[in-house]
Parts: sequence; structure tokens; C-alpha cells
Amino acid sequence: MAGILYGVGVGPGDPELLTLKAAAVIKEADIILAPKTEKKEDSVALSIAKPFLKPDAEIVKLVFPMVSDDKELIEAWQSNKEVILDLLKADKKVVFLTLGDPMFYSTYIYVYRLLENCGYPIETVPGVTAFCAIGSHIGYPLVDGDNVLTIVPATMSEAKLDKVLAETDNVVLMKRLCGRKSVLFRELVQ
Repeated sequence: MAGILYGVGVGPGDPELLTLKAAAVIKEADIILAPKTEKKEDSVALSIAKPFLKPDAEIVKLVFPMVSDDKELIEAWQSNKEVILDLLKADKKVVFLTLGDPMFYSTYIYVYRLLENCGYPIETVPGVTAFCAIGSHIGYPLVDGDNVLTIVPATMSEAKLDKVLAETDNVVLMKRLCGRKSVLFRELVQ
């Protein structure tokens, strides 16, 4: 048996919206990594995945601080990387849970970048994004025919957003980490 890391999208909040693959991977996991901020005790992603956990799965809560202190961020990310590597070295099936889709404005993207060359396999399991679930829930097609859908970070400047709105039919505003954090993580990976 060899250690493997799965990044699993648990969707927008309803456990019934997990994909069959996500549910199957979660059910087979030895370790569930539940990301959380330093301000919250629990992980929203973990609460969504709980119905699918096997009884003996170990839950490891990893803190990803939402702070602007570069030193604190680097220390937290390096520490979390070491925790995950130790689990992989112990030949565990490790699942990193994330809201929505793992490759869409997700903490998992940074975890993936930190570990993609670690020598252990990594598999990413997509999830339902919140904006797709909202469109379905309210009966509003996000795009139809030759419509254009544009997805932008809610933190972009008003001037830039005005330009986007002038060129698109529908827009989705999403959260994102501040630019400085993105630069820090790129430096960590190199």
C-alpha cells in the first residue's frame, strides 16, 4: 500500500450534492483532512462529508489562518505540508476536503502546489460549485445559446469590474485570497 492524497470537492453545502466519486473516495479514506480557519472550531467541509465517513476514519483539522502576517502564513502552510507528508509516508489514504470544487478558488490549490512534486500520487475529485447550484436552485440558466458567463473575484477594482460587466451577459462574483498570499505561496512552492 502506498500513501495517496485526494483533494475532494464536497459541493456547496448539501451532502446530497456530492458526486458519487467524492462519496466513494471519502468512504475509503484512512485520514480526513478538515481545513478550518483559526477563528472557527469546526470545518464546514467536514460537516458536509460526515455522512460518508467510515467509522474508523481519523479526522485531522488543519488550520489555515486568514491573516496578513507573512511569517505566520508561511509557518502555518509549512506545518500543514509536513503533517500531510507524514501521513503519506505512513501509507495512508488521505482526503483533503474542500467546499465547492478543489480547483476553483480553493485552499486545496495551494496544498496541491506545495505537494505536487512530493513523490506521492495526488488525485483531485471535482465538486459542484456554489454558483451552479444556485442557478439550478432558482431556475436561472447561467448561460444559454451564445451567452457569455464571466467569473471574477469579488475583490477586483470597480473600474475593472465595470469593463467586465460591459462585455458579458452574466457574471459570477467569487471570493479569493488577497494577492499577497498568492505571491507567498508561489514563493513557497519554488
